[in-house]
Amino acid sequence: MSATRAFLVRRLIALLVVTAVAVAALLAGYYGVSRNSKAVTDRSTPAILQVAAAIDALDASYDEAERSISSPTAEFEGLNEEYRNKLSTAKQSLAQVSKSTIGGESARGSLRTAAALVTSYGDTVEQAYATRDNPTLRDAYLGYADSILRHNSGILHRLKEVQKRQFDVLDDQTSFGWLLAFAWWLLVPGLFLTLAALLVHTQRFLRRRFRRLVNPWLAAATALLVALLPLAVFTYQTQDRLESARTSLTNSKIGRTGGPTARKVARTMRNAHWQAGAVGWIPVGGAVLAALIVVGLQPRIDEYRFQSR
Repeated sequence: MSATRAFLVRRLIALLVVTAVAVAALLAGYYGVSRNSKAVTDRSTPAILQVAAAIDALDASYDEAERSISSPTAEFEGLNEEYRNKLSTAKQSLAQVSKSTIGGESARGSLRTAAALVTSYGDTVEQAYATRDNPTLRDAYLGYADSILRHNSGILHRLKEVQKRQFDVLDDQTSFGWLLAFAWWLLVPGLFLTLAALLVHTQRFLRRRFRRLVNPWLAAATALLVALLPLAVFTYQTQDRLESARTSLTNSKIGRTGGPTARKVARTMRNAHWQAGAVGWIPVGGAVLAALIVVGLQPRIDEYRFQSR
């Protein structure tokens, strides 16, 4: 095998290996950032908002119940509509979130327990209303209801623990992390710069050896590397949107602004969804890149196939 052919064979192998590794790193890095955009919108947002709504509704319901029972018109009006609306909101929110919470099985167990306690809490408030003319019994029932709701192992404590686990999951979904930072700031740029340098060096070698101004296939392969730039921009935009969504969902007032917050997150993440779909084009681009390299070098290698050693 001639020295030129041996060099070209080694260079072809090196280019294909670096291309495969670079495309794999790009695919992993891009997928790592974009994979959670759909989950944040479709799963995390409603689950977090429903738990927050239940916490706010239950917390406010006790004050409404106490005010209603102490009202001079309690005998005629019963427990007021505001209390019943708050309790109904909490029950509906817990019923919805228990089906798809992002906190795992332990969170679902806590939610089922909390839902059962909400029923006990409601029954106890009803008992306080029924004994409103007996201050001792009324206050005892109200105290028990308050304990069910706000004790260390009560409903609100359990829901806030679930909320904490949800925020931990949300943080994992929206954080860049050191692995992604390593991939995007070091690994992917390093591999693609190496690939670009190899392609440029190979074209210079071919120009000197074969007296041709340019190899169009390798030039096209080099130009294709520019496709990394829009993917990097998409990654930056997706990460920025994920962080904006996290900020919206960790606001202390989300329990009272569930609808507007959900719409805000949906608007924030809308473009990230189609950008996430670009991940499917990375393997296609890698295959085209490899094909261009092979088509550009194989004919030159074949020219030396039958030369003597």
